[in-house]
Amino acid sequence: MAKDFSSFLGLEGASRKKSCLKALLPFMKGEMISLGGGLPHPSTFPFYSLSADIKSMDSSAKGKAGSSVSDLVTVPHGPQPGKIESLSATLQYGAGNGIKSLREFCKEHVRRMHCPQYQDWDVILTAGNTDAFSKVISMLCNRGDKILVEEWTYPAALELIEPLGIGHVPVSMDGEGMSAVALKDLLDNWGSNPEQANDAKPRVVYLIPTGQNPTGATMSIQRRRDIMQVAQEHDLILIEDDPYYYLQFFVGEKDKVTGETIGWMPSLFSMDTDGRVIRLDTFSKTLAPGCRVGYMSLNVQFTTIVQYHNEVTIQQPSGFSQGLLAEMLVSHWGQEGYARYLTENVRTEYLKRTQFMQGCFKKYVNLSLADFIEPSAGMFLWIKIAVDKHPRYGAVADSVLMLELFRKCVEKNVLMVPGWQFSCKPKPSNIDFADLMNAAYDEQANYVRATFAHATFEQMEHGIIRFGEALNEAFAK
Repeated sequence: MAKDFSSFLGLEGASRKKSCLKALLPFMKGEMISLGGGLPHPSTFPFYSLSADIKSMDSSAKGKAGSSVSDLVTVPHGPQPGKIESLSATLQYGAGNGIKSLREFCKEHVRRMHCPQYQDWDVILTAGNTDAFSKVISMLCNRGDKILVEEWTYPAALELIEPLGIGHVPVSMDGEGMSAVALKDLLDNWGSNPEQANDAKPRVVYLIPTGQNPTGATMSIQRRRDIMQVAQEHDLILIEDDPYYYLQFFVGEKDKVTGETIGWMPSLFSMDTDGRVIRLDTFSKTLAPGCRVGYMSLNVQFTTIVQYHNEVTIQQPSGFSQGLLAEMLVSHWGQEGYARYLTENVRTEYLKRTQFMQGCFKKYVNLSLADFIEPSAGMFLWIKIAVDKHPRYGAVADSVLMLELFRKCVEKNVLMVPGWQFSCKPKPSNIDFADLMNAAYDEQANYVRATFAHATFEQMEHGIIRFGEALNEAFAK
């Protein structure tokens, strides 16, 4: 059983109540004639059906991933034999937790992949991980609170909490992501720093354990265990944002040392015995971001509150997306087909892409001026710039040299994200950070982030060539 986390709720989370209109839904079944809820009549939905050609995951040779064989999936307007969903249902107002067929598919997937170690957990559908994160923050945090984050992190997470008056405290990282030693040391000594004297010790940690954005770092099994141990010692809630989990490059490959087949890295959620991990998953990186469908795994105390939040905000993810995904995943692919799709298609595609970009980088870039640590998951190369090799190093601020490099890259028509965008250090109020051609900030942000996710292989090669030229010219001054 999960422990009681009611004391962790913020004012908003503790105040959430079930929508009184949604409380009517359990009565609307069987022989009940509903003259209550204001549900539009399905005959006014001008959509007769919804169809898509999807990749076939038939287990026969012709349907293996990578082939062009397709299946047609159709969501009819009304209920039909052999169809698990209809538009008359998926396009109607929902209960706040997503349609049952897709939600149950996601829950079974989580059960198979992560083997939760306590009973009272559940899954709720979301409109993606950013939506899920916003719901969790509103549930757990009050204005003036602070959460713990990796020292380099996804900027949208910080941009989301800042207007809410919620601060953040960076935790040092190494090649495996957030350091458990640094996390423990920070919490063990909380309050010893004068800056922390008036701040309550944070109780929420936000982290990206697999293919971390932006660094590409992936936590080892031992690191995950160590993080969980600190979380238990200091009674923390962990927000496990894991959109790149299925972009682990070497799953299914043979370990070069042991010869054993490499499996999926165990999640923090799979190690949780208390219900303190809130796991965020999304179809954005495995199927398509425009679906705007994800799923959150968490203890039922929290699931209920998130559902209450959905009932008065998004209701549920798009009915078009849910209906089509349900027909594809439940009726056509099944759990085995989806699992094979993840390993045979998603994983292999990003493995090819990262290997290609890394090869281009080593071929076209002066490695004495820029280098990276090879990622084992995710979409990114976190490139460290050797600013100390610049002829004007020490004469001007490092941030100025990095700004000049960014400008030179733009001049060469290649775009990478400046490292300062991922920094957790306070941003000066006198700088317009939307003006990227003039924004210089954080003397330790001597990095740029490149992605191998979207560009064609030809574009990647030309882009890295241009970056190498920009780097050489920027360092020639």
